[in-house]
Amino acid sequence: MRPHWGSETVNCIFVRRLALPGCVRGVAVAAPDDDFVVFINDCLCPNAQKEAAEHEIRHIQADHFYNCDPVVINELEARGLT
Repeated sequence: MRPHWGSETVNCIFVRRLALPGCVRGVAVAAPDDDFVVFINDCLCPNAQKEAAEHEIRHIQADHFYNCDPVVINELEARGLT
């Protein structure tokens, strides 16, 4: 069974570590096959990497890739501030 959040069905979420600019903790990318790839900055400590991955996954779970809300609203929601 594929995970389902909101209006979208997600096949898989792949989490990868790589060197990113220091100001970027993580980023999620939607793939055309309903998969997502979450890239986490490998310069972060393990706890910060975990927090960054959880934050990006919250964006996926909340369907932020498919709504028209302003980025600031989606960021506040992913941080649990709304």
